[in-house]
Amino acid sequence: MIRLAALVSGEGTTFQALLDACRAGQIPAEMVLLVSSRAGAGALARAKAAGVGAVVLEPAKFASSAEYSRAVAEECRKRHVDLVCLAGFLTKLEKHFLDEFAGRAMNVHPSLLPAFGGAGFYGRKVHEAVLAAGARVSGCTVHFLDERYDHGPIVSQAAVPVLPGDTSETLAERVGLREKDIYAQAVRLFAQGRLRLEDGKTVMDAPPEPSGKLRRALLSVSDKTGLADFARGLADLGVEIIASGGTAKALAAASVPVRPIESLTGFPEILSGRVKTLHPGVHGGLLMRREDATHRAQAEELGIGPIDLVAVDLYPFSEVLARAGGTLTPDAVENIDIGGSALLRAASKNFASVAAVSSPEDYAPVLSELRRSEGRLSLETRRRLALSAFKRTAAYDAQIAAAFAGEPAKPAAEFPATLGLTLHKLQDLRYGENPHQKAALYGPKPQAGFVQLHGKELSYNNLLDAAGVWEAAWDFKDPACMIFKHVSPCGAAVGNTVAEAFTAAWACDPLSAFGSVIGFNRPVTAAVAADLEKRFVEALVAPAFEPEALAILKKKQNLRLVVRPTGPEKAWQLRSAGPEVLVSEQDRELFGSEWSVASKRKPSADEEAALRFAWTCAKHTRSNAVVLAGPRAAVGIGGGQTSRVDAVFMAGVKYKEYLRAGGVAPPVLVLASDAFFPFRDGMDAAASLGARAVVAPKGSIRDAEVVKAADENDLALVFTGLRHFKH
Repeated sequence: MIRLAALVSGEGTTFQALLDACRAGQIPAEMVLLVSSRAGAGALARAKAAGVGAVVLEPAKFASSAEYSRAVAEECRKRHVDLVCLAGFLTKLEKHFLDEFAGRAMNVHPSLLPAFGGAGFYGRKVHEAVLAAGARVSGCTVHFLDERYDHGPIVSQAAVPVLPGDTSETLAERVGLREKDIYAQAVRLFAQGRLRLEDGKTVMDAPPEPSGKLRRALLSVSDKTGLADFARGLADLGVEIIASGGTAKALAAASVPVRPIESLTGFPEILSGRVKTLHPGVHGGLLMRREDATHRAQAEELGIGPIDLVAVDLYPFSEVLARAGGTLTPDAVENIDIGGSALLRAASKNFASVAAVSSPEDYAPVLSELRRSEGRLSLETRRRLALSAFKRTAAYDAQIAAAFAGEPAKPAAEFPATLGLTLHKLQDLRYGENPHQKAALYGPKPQAGFVQLHGKELSYNNLLDAAGVWEAAWDFKDPACMIFKHVSPCGAAVGNTVAEAFTAAWACDPLSAFGSVIGFNRPVTAAVAADLEKRFVEALVAPAFEPEALAILKKKQNLRLVVRPTGPEKAWQLRSAGPEVLVSEQDRELFGSEWSVASKRKPSADEEAALRFAWTCAKHTRSNAVVLAGPRAAVGIGGGQTSRVDAVFMAGVKYKEYLRAGGVAPPVLVLASDAFFPFRDGMDAAASLGARAVVAPKGSIRDAEVVKAADENDLALVFTGLRHFKH
């Protein structure tokens, strides 16, 4: 590993790029020194933040430029610097420095030298001169230093087109991206011992045989599910991440180091985003045969680096087509993916060296294998990924062809013909659903999505309840508390605070709440903890626990405290059905598109609020499910019944117990049913309990009879456009 020094006069963005590349392992070097010619240069703060030694040498404080050059050389010599990188350094270095660091000092200039180089051409002035001259192409140059400004043996160059409407600012931005790319490549070649000066000329050795390790990945996805974790996992393995448009923004927002695609192409996205990745700098990196020395040499001469993995999904053509009723609208045509298909096909064609990841389902298995195999993917894995990608693009093209032929649109294949899952063992459990059953917990990621802070080991049944309350609590916007027993609610409430919500939720059914699992969608406070001190519950699940609350709750030795900091993500739901496995989308809908009043009387504002609360609670209650509630809390829950009448009856029993225990009747009482009422007796029973409004799906052949019963009982009846069966 060699030692680098950077000479900077300004903000130091190029210095930062070199530093980041060193730290990511992309350059086998260590940045040991920053020399600034200005005391106020922004690069000094960057060096301090990175722990890089920095000195300020201002030319005006030296008697001559020769003395100044000696001082710069002395600072580099003291730190045993192998290569000096000028990065926006505006002071000319004289013979003493050049003699000592001959062939060991590089500069990068923002034009295609010898054009627009020399005294007076620096920074924004270069781009202004390019535009004033009417040049159609600009670019950047990396060269070894000699005694003249912006002169010396050229190492590499990259062209950047001058676009109509360019300003010096927009041109500088695109040239700057390419500068950082080719400069890092040049420094890497030097650090690898493959770049040097011989007789005043640049000599570059042929590229070595590829190691097979994944070094660079291109990500371009519409569906951002799992993207940040996947990219972060790649970056942790030393993989350089390149991304297009929205993907790059999403990764930057998630603090994942990422380079924009423009740093490879020199082009911005053009034609309203229709062209982003269709460029030799991208497809050359995908299609070059790594085992072919001629390909490797040609790619390096052209400044094209290999791309070892692409993660791409395709624009949702079939979904847009379906929304248009199968009509090939301009919006549907715009959602025909060109670049994404090309990337997947190029990567798949070159599966001998490149991995084509075409679905978020592959993120975890790919990362797992890379971690096990020191950054390498087996040929078998790359071939499997290529097959999946070709199947995906083939099905995609078939849908487009059918639409152009005027054939009825077919729904996109939601589920693959063969489903491969990689699940990581997270922990062994004491036993399963019963003590005579062995069990373990597995997950799609190597780490669980929750952290247990305290208490006994979570059991199989605890985990089911904990998952249930977590999902249920996150369906409420206000501070909420859900209490589960046997994976079904026995208490639910929202409040101005979590303490208020907890008190109301516990009051619903204190008997069933004994030994329950409780979930919150806000951090647990000391007030909640104090209320729980004398109650027996199995576990608490929350985004966080305030320190005072934690101190109180930890006094209960066996109480399990679990942190799940975020809400549920989009994922498949898997359930065993004997030796088979049922796979479905999770129920992430809540109210659906329809919420229509079927009765003569419309619900009041309070009744409307209560109906929406009760419906949310019913979604998480075992079928057949009926929930009696006010606007902020459930007061009677009948779940897991074999008939809807029984569910209403049990909800009524629980409500009467609630009142007998001193519970206050809600200002309005409503009833929610997870499915339609097959007969009018449900309406009659609701009215007998004092309910003033009911919400349920429609769909019974006796809906008219049910509506009539509601009207006869002066009930407001709301029909929803979906049901929430929970088996």
